[in-house]
Amino acid sequence: MSMPEELHDDLEKEGVHESEYYGILPGIGGVIIGFLLIAIMFALADGFA
Repeated sequence: MSMPEELHDDLEKEGVHESEYYGILPGIGGVIIGFLLIAIMFALADGFA
């Protein structure tokens, strides 16, 4: 069974960051979905007036 220190060393050797794998598009999509969710919540609170 490998030790946690060995696993950490393997991750450092690869040098690949998971956040850079998909680029910026998921971040932009998340911000848009967040704004839409906030807009829907305000619309529900106002009764779609």
